[in-house]
Parts: sequence; C-alpha cells; structure tokens
Amino acid sequence: MEKKTLRIDYLSRVEGEAGVYAEISADRVKVELRVFEAPRFFESFLRGRSHQDIVDFTARICGICPVAYQMSAVHSIEKIFGIEIDGRIRQLRRLFYAAEWIESHSLHVYLLQGPDFYGAGSAWENRAYLPFAKRGLAFKKLGNSLMAMIGARPVHPVSARVGGFYKTPRKKHLTALLSELERAYEQSLSAISWAAGLPFNSALSGDSAAWDFEYISLRHPNEYPMNEGRVVSNKGLDESMDSFAGITKEYQTEYSNTLHSNIQRDGEKTSYLVGPLARINLNSGLLPSEIINAMKESGVAIPIKNVEMGIIARSVEIAYAFHEAIRIIKGYEEAGPDAACDFKTRSGTATWITEAPRGMLIHHYTLDDGGHVENCVIIPPTAQNAAHIERSLHNYLRRNAEKSLESLEKGCEKIIRSYDPCISCSVHLVKM
Repeated sequence: MEKKTLRIDYLSRVEGEAGVYAEISADRVKVELRVFEAPRFFESFLRGRSHQDIVDFTARICGICPVAYQMSAVHSIEKIFGIEIDGRIRQLRRLFYAAEWIESHSLHVYLLQGPDFYGAGSAWENRAYLPFAKRGLAFKKLGNSLMAMIGARPVHPVSARVGGFYKTPRKKHLTALLSELERAYEQSLSAISWAAGLPFNSALSGDSAAWDFEYISLRHPNEYPMNEGRVVSNKGLDESMDSFAGITKEYQTEYSNTLHSNIQRDGEKTSYLVGPLARINLNSGLLPSEIINAMKESGVAIPIKNVEMGIIARSVEIAYAFHEAIRIIKGYEEAGPDAACDFKTRSGTATWITEAPRGMLIHHYTLDDGGHVENCVIIPPTAQNAAHIERSLHNYLRRNAEKSLESLEKGCEKIIRSYDPCISCSVHLVKM
C-alpha cells in the first residue's frame, strides 16, 4: 500500500487543544497525539507558597474536576501534618467528590462522546439525540447544585481546606435535593441499559480484545474508591500510594506539551490505563446490588477492555455517584463550628492519590517547617493515559490501514474522545 499521512489539526469535543499526526504504511505505523495547548507551570508557581494556598491554587488546574485536585492536595498535606479527620468530614468529602463525578461524567457521556453513536457532530445536531442531551444537562445541573451547596460555587469551589472545611452545608439544604437526586438515580439506572446497547464499532477497538494491557486504580476494602485505598492493577500490582509514585515515571516527547507516563519495573517500561474502565474492572464487586443487577440485566460483562465502552463505565459511575450522594445525605450530621480540626505545621514529604473522574490524580509535596512548598509533582490522569491513547491509535490504524483517510480520521477522534481526555489538566508542566 502507498504511504498515508493523517493529520487532524484540531480535535473536537475534547477539553483542551490537541491534534493527531500519523504516518501509515504497509509495514509501519507512526502516531503522535500532539497536544499544543500552552503549558501552565503549576508546580513551579506553587513552590514557596503556604500550604493554605495549595488547595485553592490546584483547584484552578481544572474547571471540570477541581474537587479532585483539592482532595488530592488536602490529603497529601494532612499526611505530612499527621492530621486525622473525623467521620463527618470524611463523608462530606466523599459527597463532594460524588457531585463532581456526576457533573463531569454527565458532560462527557451525553455531550462529548454520546453523539458519536448517533452519527452526530454535536449533541444538538441530531433531533433523535436531543432527549439524551437534555438528560445529560439535567444530571450535570444537579451535580453542579450539589457541588455549590458544599463548595459555595459550582466551579472552583472554595470551601475545602486542610483539616476539613471552612464552612459546611446545613442538612435541611442537602435534604431539599433528595427528591431530585432519587429521580435522577432511577433515570441513571435505566441509562446503564442505554449505554450498553449503543452500537459499538469493533473496528475502533483495534486489537483490544487481544491487547493484554494493564489498567490501574485505587482499591478500598469496603467501598468503591474515591479518596482512599491502595493502588492495584489486573497485572498483580498492589502498592501503597508512596511506592506507586516511585515506579511511575513521567517523560517528555518532542511533539507534545503534555508529559507522558509509564510504569518502570523489572527493567521494563509499560503504558497503562486509568479511569472509569479501570475502576469498574477492578472494583465492580463493591458497587451497590441495584447497580450490579442493572449491569447484569444490560449484559455488561466485566472486565471491559474496549476503550470505546468507557461510556458504559461512566454511566455506571453516574448511577453510583447518585446512590452515594443519597446515602450520605440521609445520614449526614452537621459539623457546625467544628468543620476543621486543629493542627500544627511541620516539614515532611507525602504522596496522595484520589480518583478524579478521568482516573488517578497523583499529588506529591515536600513542605518545610513552616508548611511552605519546597517541591511538588502533580500527575493528572490524562498525562498517565497519553501513552495508552497513542497505543490505541496505533493498534487501530495498523488494523484498518486500508480505509480512507476520512474514515481513519473519524475513527481516531472517536477513540480519543472515549478516554475523556482533559488536555488542559495535562499541560501544567513541561520539562525544559
């Protein structure tokens, strides 16, 4: 076959600015995910700042998942200071995270990836798709309302702090949302069947059925993971957060402003997948029975290894987030003036990982005696998935090289959207 050159200058329906370049021939495929969004150097301007600044500064890395950055940050700092939060604060943080999963997953499922299955270029292009777009907007609005109630506003919330919260919501205000949350939960259970029944294109998965890749997430012994747990994988990985950070290495490519990540162990370097697919594959047994039954009735089989089916995992996690929000609100106890515990600053180094909507978010800090940042490393989910995305594109292009460039371009865009990349998050640092 003649050599083909594929160029996608701007990816659509992703958060951030990126394109794809690929060279395809009979015996070789070269593919580059070219992230050209400007780097933002968050690690650099955190250095020297007080621990009190970190929580709100890191929230500005992402407008879609600020809670994830706040939670990874506060847990890291609390680990250094030896802070142990009480059960009320722990549950409120989990509710905070559930709100973010709802609004973030709803945006991706219904407005970004969903239209691909209806042959639409946007959520508003196909009249038949409009009811699903409206459902997504309703879910997202409810997630935003819950986030604002806890965090004082729906974007870049300001209530979280080291040791707890500056202010916590009144129970009567949270319970006022219960009827809406319960209706949305019932709708989200039905949406699992909708997602599972979408017309998935086996050609897009490349050789994913035979590609024995590694997927990684947190695992908690008693609950579906959000803020706590050990790092596990389908390849036998079982590490503390600190030890996992030691085997995860970032590297720069010459064609992209995002760092890539791989795992280095036993003399080998391998890409890996984080996110909803990894979480559900490794933790599905911790989901509520109602959701497990909805998955079974919809024919959802675990593990899911076709990345295009990430929309199923996100739909399941929307239902779980609604379920968790209802559970926590019903048992919620107001913290009152004790919304944060007392502590003393001290020097130290710590790593903490939480499960952002798109996957594990790694924060690593070294603080001095006054609680000021001496060094920090932040590894967002998309930087961890970048190498895996390129591998998926490589597999797809190799298996479908005979197709037209127009078809291949559409296929590549669909694969990338399946990962729900947050490109703006991924360009917070470039190694010079």
